Amino acid sequence: MKSLKLESLSIETMHSGRACLNLTSNLNWEEFPDYAKAVLNLLDGNISQKTDAVDVRIWEVIIDKEKFYLTFDDFPVMVSIESLSENGDLLLSDFKIKLSR
Repeated sequence: MKSLKLESLSIETMHSGRACLNLTSNLNWEEFPDYAKAVLNLLDGNISQKTDAVDVRIWEVIIDKEKFYLTFDDFPVMVSIESLSENGDLLLSDFKIKLSR
């Protein structure tokens, strides 16, 4: 991957009340694995579990000793890092800064 797509870089609150860091809407299902690995490389994260379906990919990842979902959703198309805890909500701001560099 030549350049990491991050045109949608923003933090939002999900319906669950947890925060998510949107990354890009310019990616397709097939491109997600390489993209996810590039993001995790920049954030020193690891994949702990993968769930792939026809319209969504939800990968459980560990970044800074905290569990997140790294997701691809095809309607509307968006790749995001979803927080699963209060501490995760706080870390997303740090991730946004790291990815902005």
